Amino acid sequence: MTDEQRFMFDLKGFVVLPGVLEPELVKEVKEYLHILRIDKESLPRHHQAIPGGPTEKLIDHPALMGVLENVIEKRRERIRLENAFLSYRTKGQTAIPPHGGTRTIFPNYNYQYNDGQIYAGMTRVVFELNPVEEWQGGTCFMAGSHKANIWPVPESTNQLRPPYFETYGCPEGSIVVFAEGCRHSGHTWLMDTPRIALFYCYNHVCVRHHIPTFDKAVIDGIAPERQ
Repeated sequence: MTDEQRFMFDLKGFVVLPGVLEPELVKEVKEYLHILRIDKESLPRHHQAIPGGPTEKLIDHPALMGVLENVIEKRRERIRLENAFLSYRTKGQTAIPPHGGTRTIFPNYNYQYNDGQIYAGMTRVVFELNPVEEWQGGTCFMAGSHKANIWPVPESTNQLRPPYFETYGCPEGSIVVFAEGCRHSGHTWLMDTPRIALFYCYNHVCVRHHIPTFDKAVIDGIAPERQ
C-alpha cells in the first residue's frame, strides 16, 4: 500500500484499487462463474464451489496481499480466508440494508492501530468483475464509522446518500477492501450490465467470525500454498 492508501483506509475504513486484476484473469473468472451459475454439475467436483477453479488465484493475488499485510498482519501465514461467495445482481435488484459500525471490544471486528500496524479485524474484499458507476449499485460506506463511539446508529443516518454514505465507481478488475466494522450497505443495482462481484472475507488466524464451510474437495483441489 502507498502511504496515502494506508492513511485513507485508516481514516475511512475502506480503499479502492482500480483495475488491478489482469484482464485475462478477469475473463477466465467470469467464464468460470457463468458455468458455475448455470451448469455447476458439468464442472469437476473440486471446481463446483468458490474458491475453486480460477477463483483460487484471487486468494493471494499480489495486489490484495499488499493491502492485507498492512491491515491484518505482516506475516501472511497468519492471514486466513474464512468465507467466499458470489454476488450476482441484475438491474433493479436490492441488497442488504446498512449494518456494522462503531468501535467494539470483540476481536473479530475490533479495529486497532499499534506501533505503525493497522489491525482491521474482519476484513472484507470485493472483486468487482464488471464496471461499477458511482451510485449505481456498488457497496456504500459510512466513512470512518469503524472508529465511531455512538451506538445504536441513529436511524436518520441510514439513508444511502451523502452526507451519510459514500460509494465508488471503478472499472472491471478492481478490488475494494474494507474493515467489516465500517458501516456498509448494498445499493440497488441500476446498471444494465449485471453486478458480478466476489466477496472474500479474511481474518487473523487468532480469531474467527465465520465457521468455514468450504467443501474439502475444493480445498484439496487448490494449490498447497493457498490451502
